[in-house]
Amino acid sequence: MFVLRCFNTLFLFLAYLAATKAQSTFNISAHLSWPANHFRDMIVDQDTIIGYGLAYPDNTYSQQGLILSKFDSSGNHLFSRMLLDPLGEHLSISYNWGKITKTRDGGYIMTAAPTHGDAAWLIKVDHQFEVEFIKEYLDTVNRSHFRYIAPIELSDGYLLSGAIQRPNYLDNSFARRVDQQGNTVWFKYFGDYDVGNVFNDMAKINDTLFVGFCTIETSPNNAFSSIQYIDLSGNVVRFWQSELNPEVGFARKILSIPDGGVITFGLYPVELIGETLIVQPTLAKLDTGFQIEWLRHFGLEARLGADVIFWDIEPTSDGNYIGAGESFVRVTGEPTRRVGWLHKFSPEGDSVWENLIDAPFPIVYTNQGTLAGVGELSSGSIVAAGETINGNQRYIWLVKVTADGCLDTLCSTVSPVVEAPTPEDRPFSVYPNPTNGPITLAWAGIPPGREAALQLFDATGRVVWRERRQLHRQMELALGPLPDGVYFLQVRTERGIWVERVVVRRG
Repeated sequence: MFVLRCFNTLFLFLAYLAATKAQSTFNISAHLSWPANHFRDMIVDQDTIIGYGLAYPDNTYSQQGLILSKFDSSGNHLFSRMLLDPLGEHLSISYNWGKITKTRDGGYIMTAAPTHGDAAWLIKVDHQFEVEFIKEYLDTVNRSHFRYIAPIELSDGYLLSGAIQRPNYLDNSFARRVDQQGNTVWFKYFGDYDVGNVFNDMAKINDTLFVGFCTIETSPNNAFSSIQYIDLSGNVVRFWQSELNPEVGFARKILSIPDGGVITFGLYPVELIGETLIVQPTLAKLDTGFQIEWLRHFGLEARLGADVIFWDIEPTSDGNYIGAGESFVRVTGEPTRRVGWLHKFSPEGDSVWENLIDAPFPIVYTNQGTLAGVGELSSGSIVAAGETINGNQRYIWLVKVTADGCLDTLCSTVSPVVEAPTPEDRPFSVYPNPTNGPITLAWAGIPPGREAALQLFDATGRVVWRERRQLHRQMELALGPLPDGVYFLQVRTERGIWVERVVVRRG
C-alpha cells in the first residue's frame, strides 16, 4: 500500500460533534422474538419507521406470517403485529412485490400472497395495525397471481398493479381498480398475451392519471422498456417503448416529477459474457415527449439477478432523491460481501452522496444486508430498513444517517495534522483547478484498483460531497453547487489514500 505524506491543513472534527452524531445516527439489528424476522419494505410515517416483513410465529417454522412493526426515530421498538393465514398457508412478500403504503385516514394498505400462488391479498389496517379488512383475489385460470406492487390510494379506493403468469407461462402486466373495501371495479391486462411483460412500478401523476414502467421481455437476456400512462378507467392514454436493450435500462422504478416528466431507474445491459448478462444501475430523466434529458450509468456492474439495485426511491425535502437497496464491496484478496446501499442524487441525476453500509455484525462474507425501504425524517435525517443476515439467522436491519449521509463511524472522526503530498506521491491530476464547475480526475497510469471512495472536505473538515465510483483513467466529478473557497479532495482506493487541494472560484 502506498504511504501518503498528507496535507497540512487541520481537519478537526470536534469531539462534541462526534458525540452528537453518535446519538443521532444508528446501524442496528433488531429481533422481535419471532424466528427469521426481517423487513422487505419500509415507509416513514410522522417520524416513525413502519416496517413490513416476514417471520415465523414459533420455532417449528410451520407457518410463515407477515409482520408489521413500528419503531421511533431513535430506533426504539414501539409495537408489532403478526398476521397469519387462518387456513395455515404460508404468507409471502418480496422486495419487488408485496408492498405497504400509508393511507389518508392514518392507516396502511398492503399487498401479500399465500405461497400456493393462485391468489393475492389486499390488507387494510389502522394506525395500530388492527385489521380493517383482508380481500383475497382468487385466480383459477392463471399459473401464479401474487406479484402485486405498491397500492396507490384513490379518492374512492385503490389502484393495484403488477404481473400475473398466464397459462402459457409468460407474465402479463395488469391493473386492478378496487373500492375502499377492496372489491374489484375493473381489471385489465396490458401488453400482448404471447410476450412477457411486467409492471415493475407505477406512480401517481394526479388523481386521474398514473404512469407505469414496464419490462417487455423477448428472451432471458433481451428486453424493451415501456412507459404507459393509464387513466381511472384503465385506458392507456400515452405510450412509449424503447429500443431493444435500452440505454435507460430494463425497467425497475419510476418517479413522476413536477414538470410532467419522469425519472426512471433501470438496469442497463452492458455486455453478454457467454450466457451471463452484465448490467449496471442507470438513472434517466424523460420529458413529457419521452425525450431523454439526461442519463447516468453508475454503481457496480454485475450479472443480472445479482441485485446491485435500488428497491426504493423517495423524494427528499431539499428537492433531491434518495435510493436504497443493495450492492457489493470488493476488496482484493477477500471474499466479496453484500452491503446496504444508500445513494442520494439530484434532479439532474448527479450524485449528492453515497454510503455503502455493512451489516451491524463482524465483517465476514456470510454476514450481509439489504435495505428494502427508505424515507426522510422531519429533521432531514435519512432512515432505511431491511434485513441483515448473521450466519444463518435473519434480523431486522435499521439504519439512520444524517442529511449528508453520515454514520458516526464514517464522518465523526478526528483527522490528524499531516503534511501536503508532493506531486510525485500523487498518481493523478485534477483539472481545471481553480474550477467553477465539474472537475476531471486523471490518472497518470493504470488506476490503482477497481473502485475509489471520493470525499470533498471544506476548510473546517466538514464533508460536503462524497461518491463511490469505478475507477477510470479520466473521471469527471460533478461536485454540486459549492461556495467559493479551498477544498480538499480525498481519493481512497484499495491501494492507498491521496489528497489534492481544489479551489472553487465561480466569479
